[in-house]
This record gives sequence, C-alpha cells and structure tokens, in this order.
Amino acid sequence: MRSSLDEFTKQIGDLTSLVASILPVNTALAGHSDSVVRQYLLIRRRFDYAAFIVALYSSLETFLENLVGEFAVVIAKQKPYSALPSKLTQKHTIKSADLLARGRLGEGRYIGVQPVDVVKNLYDCLTDATPYALNQIAIVSHDLNLRSDEINALFKVIGIEQVCDLVRRVDSMLQWYIGAHALVESRPDSVPGATIEGRIDELVERRNQVAHRGGNPDDLLGPDGMLDMVAFIEAFSKSIFSVVVAKYLQDYYLTPESAFALKLREGPYKNGKVVVVDRPAQRLYVGQPAFVLVPPGARWGRILSLQLTTTKSILLIRRSWRLKSG
Repeated sequence: MRSSLDEFTKQIGDLTSLVASILPVNTALAGHSDSVVRQYLLIRRRFDYAAFIVALYSSLETFLENLVGEFAVVIAKQKPYSALPSKLTQKHTIKSADLLARGRLGEGRYIGVQPVDVVKNLYDCLTDATPYALNQIAIVSHDLNLRSDEINALFKVIGIEQVCDLVRRVDSMLQWYIGAHALVESRPDSVPGATIEGRIDELVERRNQVAHRGGNPDDLLGPDGMLDMVAFIEAFSKSIFSVVVAKYLQDYYLTPESAFALKLREGPYKNGKVVVVDRPAQRLYVGQPAFVLVPPGARWGRILSLQLTTTKSILLIRRSWRLKSG
C-alpha cells in the first residue's frame, strides 16, 4: 500500500511543478519576437488546464483503486476466501463474471489481464483453494465517476464505511482546511462534509467538461486555483490512506503477538516528536516501528533514538527521537 502512496505523491509533485512553471513560461513567451509564439500562449493556457485536470483526476482514481485492491490482497493473506467479508466476496464474484461477460479483458485499462486468469482466480476462490488470488480489477470496478458516494462504495467492500465522512477528522484534512481558510485562532474538530463533497464534485465536473469539450472549457483555473485543488486532493488522499492504515493496524496488527503498548507519562513535546513513557517490560530498539491510533486515522513511524533515565524508572524519548508519519 505504501508504494501506491509514494507513486501518488510523486504525481502530485509533478503536477505542482507543472503549475509552478505556467507563469514563468508564459512571461518568457509573451515577450517573444515571433507573433506565432505569442499567439500560442492562448492555446497553451487552455491545454495546460485540460492536461492538469485530467491528470489530477486520473491520479486520484488510480490511487484510490490501488489502495482498495492492495488492502483486499492484505486481507486475503490473513484468511481463506470463505472467511472474507461478505461484501468483498459478493462484489468480487459478480464483477469478475461481469468483466468476463463484457469481453473487454486484454484491452484498454484491462490490458495484460487475460480471461483465463480471471476464470482461474475465481474458480480457486469459490472452491476455497489454498493459495488463491483475488481479481483486483473486479474489486475496484466501478461504472461511475468517483464522486463521494462512489468513493464510499469503493471502500465499503473492504470494511470501511463512509470513508468520505471519516476523513473529515483526520490530521491531513484538518490541516488543509485550517490553512485554506486561514483559521489562526480556532481549530475545528472536523471539516464540513459539504466542503469535501463539493470539492470532489468540482474536480469530477471539470474532468467531464474537459473530456466532452476538449480544450475549450467554460471556466479556466489559474495557477492559484490549480494549486488549491492539488492541495485538497493531496490532503484528501493522504487522509484516506491514514484511515486505511488505521483499519489494518486495528484488525490485523494490534495483537499481543505483534504489538505492545507504551504508557505515555509526559508529552508530547517538540511539535509532537518527543514523548516520555513508562519503562516497558518489552525490549525497545532504534528502528523499531511505532504507531498510535487516532480514530479514525493513525500516526506511525520508527524509533530514531532512545534515552534512558533511572529517575522514576521511565524511558525518555527526547529530541533525537522522532515519530515520522508514514
């Protein structure tokens, strides 16, 4: 799942670089001696916008689909097919059959996916064979644009209900909202649901307008509007990732065999990077994974350094130790 986030983050970085280049390039071209080059500016603005909108929506859609598909695979490694959530197996069966019936496997977005592989995987699943492989394309299949309701439906099959509502209270989403609205003195407990739904709808509508009208949209975004849209989509996507990680940690990692609790005594200090905990019975070491569930999300990282003090028999994790998200 982390690889999907890394790839998404890279794409967001590329889009940010594209937007940052618009004004300098336009300024350079505006002073060009060739009138044909100057005339190109009008065309470039329209198609820069079109490319930006299509790429941003595509990055969001690909990331969410990959995240759902990869999480389903994680679940499948823990249980036999018959023990998977019923919503997951139901969609997997119906959509696998649907994809076979449409006869489009091996084409377009399904290039490299052969019908024989889909049939074999489905057969192994339905006969509860071990090992088995899920048809990820069936799990993430959707017929509508990824508005809020469709995103909710996508994550529902992996056991996360109303994910667009959950992200309203996640750190990344709250930080975006506070920055976007310059809320210096007040910190809300959640982002308004209408804000999230409206922002997603705006991206979908702009994407559809570009797809249907090519390079002649009615309302072009300027660089500032583009950066604002990128910031929202990045915060929204990272918040969903945090919700999924929290779901994984809660369901599949938070066991006596896999994890133990550290009891917080003081802190956090230094912008949340320093804590003092009671000395644990278990061994701690540099590089050890550490996480905290902050429903509906999570924070996670690794221990970078430790400091031990005998005073009150506590473990002081200070300064040089940071819990780095992700």
